Amino acid sequence: MALKHFQTAVKDDPQSAEAHYNLALALDRTGDHKGATEYFKTAHDFGKNNQDIQNSDILKKHLKAK
Repeated sequence: MALKHFQTAVKDDPQSAEAHYNLALALDRTGDHKGATEYFKTAHDFGKNNQDIQNSDILKKHLKAK
């Protein structure tokens, strides 16, 4: 259910770093690591001023693995 919610959030606000980040977390939890990495990348790019996103360990792991 969360996955669908975050997919809608990204669709409604495609430049929201938080929406991309939350969708990435949901994808990671479902085992879609490739999809998660893409959304983490977008969250990182859009969230330059969001220290929670920039300092996220899971985001860093995904971007390092890419």
